[in-house]
Amino acid sequence: MKVNSIKDIRPGSHLPRKLFAIFISLLVITGAFIVLNNASKAASDTVNVVRVKRSDGIPAKTVITKEDVEVYPIISREYSKDMVTSIDDVTNKYSLYYLRDKTVLHLDQVSNEKPLKNEWLYELDKDSEVLTIPYSYLECAGDILTPGDIVRIRVAYDEEEKDTGDKTGRKVGTLFESITVKDLLNSKGHSIYEVYKEVLKLSEAKKQEVMKSRDFLENILPKSLVLEGTSAQVDKYAKYKNKRDISFTITILSRKGNTNIMDQLPTVAKEIESWITPKN
Repeated sequence: MKVNSIKDIRPGSHLPRKLFAIFISLLVITGAFIVLNNASKAASDTVNVVRVKRSDGIPAKTVITKEDVEVYPIISREYSKDMVTSIDDVTNKYSLYYLRDKTVLHLDQVSNEKPLKNEWLYELDKDSEVLTIPYSYLECAGDILTPGDIVRIRVAYDEEEKDTGDKTGRKVGTLFESITVKDLLNSKGHSIYEVYKEVLKLSEAKKQEVMKSRDFLENILPKSLVLEGTSAQVDKYAKYKNKRDISFTITILSRKGNTNIMDQLPTVAKEIESWITPKN
C-alpha cells in the first residue's frame, strides 16, 4: 500500500453528512408531529350547529318545528358566524326556500315573517286597480303568456238599437292599448302563480310526482287574466262588460326592457306536458 494513500484516510470524514441527515430527519419527524397534533386538536375542537333532519327536507315558506332539525357538531374552522347554533333560533320560524336533508342552517335561510300570498298586491301602486277578465288560452298565444307580460286588448260586441234592443251590427274597438298581466287564474279561480309556488316548496322527489299528475296540469290551465290597470281603464271595462255577445282579442306586446316576466311558469308547463303525453 502506498504511503500517500494511507495519509488520505482521515477518521470521521463522513460524520458531518451523517449529522446533517440526522438533523433533517428530526426536523421532518417534529414537523409531522406538529401537523398531526394540530389536526387532532382541530378535529376535537368543535362547534354545535343546527341542521335539517327530515329525509324529504323542509319545504319552502313553511314553519320549522323542533322535529325538523337537530344539533350537529362541526370542526371550528368550518364554522361561520352566520350559522344557526341553537334549535330555539329556528323553531316556529319560516324557511325562505326548500332546505335539503342534512343542510346546515344559516340565519339568512329563515324568517320571522309569515310568507304572503299574492305578494305583488302589497307592492301595487295606490292608483292602480286589479280586474279579472275571461280569456281563451289557445287564442292568446297558449302558454307563452305569463305574469309580467304587457298586452293589448280589443273588444267586439253586438250593437243594439236603443229603443228596441234589436241587433244593428257588430262593433269592434280597443279596450286597452296596454295593460299588465299580474296573474292567471284556473277554472277554480285559484292563482296559477300560487299553485306553482306551493309545488316548488316540495322536495325534488315529491315535486316530480305532483307535477306529473293530471290534476296538476289541469290546475295550471288558465281561464282568466288578472290585470293591473288604472281607474279609467277599469271604468272603460265596466261600460263594455255587459254588452251583447262580447268577445276579447288579446295580443302580447314586446317584452323588450320588461324585467318582470316570469318565464319559468310556461317552461315548467311544457315540461309537464311532455311527461304525461303518451310516447308513440
